[in-house]
Amino acid sequence: MAENTGGAPARTRWGIVALAIAAGVVAAIQVGKVPPLITQLQADLDMSLVAAGWLASLFNLTGAFFGILGGAVADKLGPRRVLLAGLGGFAVAGFAGALATDAGWLLICRSFESATILACTVTAPRLIVAATTPRQRNLAMGAWGSFMPFGMALALLGAPPIAAQFGWQGVWLSAAGLALVCMAAVAWVTSPVRWPAVPGPGTSLPWRVLGQAVWRPGPIVMGLCFALYAIQFFAVASWLPTYLIEVMAFPPDRAGIATALVVAGNGLGNLLSALLLHRGVRRWWLVLSAFVLMAVCAGGIFAPTVPLLWKLPLAFAFNLFGGLLPAAVLAGTAAHAPRPEMIGTINGAVVQGAAIGSLAGPPAMAVMIAGFGGWSGTYWLMIVCCVFGVSLAVWLGAIERRLGIG
Repeated sequence: MAENTGGAPARTRWGIVALAIAAGVVAAIQVGKVPPLITQLQADLDMSLVAAGWLASLFNLTGAFFGILGGAVADKLGPRRVLLAGLGGFAVAGFAGALATDAGWLLICRSFESATILACTVTAPRLIVAATTPRQRNLAMGAWGSFMPFGMALALLGAPPIAAQFGWQGVWLSAAGLALVCMAAVAWVTSPVRWPAVPGPGTSLPWRVLGQAVWRPGPIVMGLCFALYAIQFFAVASWLPTYLIEVMAFPPDRAGIATALVVAGNGLGNLLSALLLHRGVRRWWLVLSAFVLMAVCAGGIFAPTVPLLWKLPLAFAFNLFGGLLPAAVLAGTAAHAPRPEMIGTINGAVVQGAAIGSLAGPPAMAVMIAGFGGWSGTYWLMIVCCVFGVSLAVWLGAIERRLGIG
């Protein structure tokens, strides 16, 4: 099976690609606004450690249960319409969350945000595919994979100074305002007048056809790989600020900056993966390399015997090498889609895997910390994920060789 090209444009519209990635970055900012404020939120709202872990990961609730369904609905309604609804939903949830006086209300708003994040992550790739030529599609889709680390890095850098001046509520309001600005930009740039080729609502496809597209080895294996990666990435990204404050005695602002730099390394890894894909490196090799190198680096991040001097470089390397995986997997959604109008559905299947891992990662980390009586036990979570991930990467390579997908 050759890679799906669909009605490809004569030239890539990089402005559309950049705007789609920017919408993803705005979504990731909503994700990243929580980790640097966990200590403050615990104090202000009387939250337990495990409840704080759920607050950090609850944004993936809808994606974890309805990723495939969300992708199919987005394909049916049209990516532009669904993306605008998602960005508007961020604004509503952000303004409502800023009014929270207890943990319960904030968790409810966070649950609503999980639906809007799904709306963004399953639709932006469809716009990118429609705006790119087949030759540059891997590069653009690989670059899309960087939206999460770069958006989280911006949130980690921006949240502490905003919270210092206006409290955590100021962070929620700022993120909501940013979503409104992005929604206006998307509405303007992707209007049919300015982009006649904007993908519109799709035709109704029987659920049997959608099921056959999703329940194939390729999407399933890619979704599982993304889940195992996401467990580790979000566990580290969510709890690293707390670790830096409690163990390494970082002040909150420095902890946020350090974590932002570490997470930004993941974005660089995504861009590196996009370039390697563009130059013909096999997807399964990038996924395999990510899991192996993450396992090597994870051993020293929270280990008490490793000197503190090495912990941040190891965390940066962990994220840099881990970034090879999401770009490779997300670029594969277009390749594994039977037809262009089903890209959102296939992407929903992969995103569902990522959402399940992201939902489980921070609470799993909290359980490991409590169960092992300290941070050092978290390595077992990482090594188990990487061992299974290596096996899946090899399987993915066999699947794509059989299908003739590069």
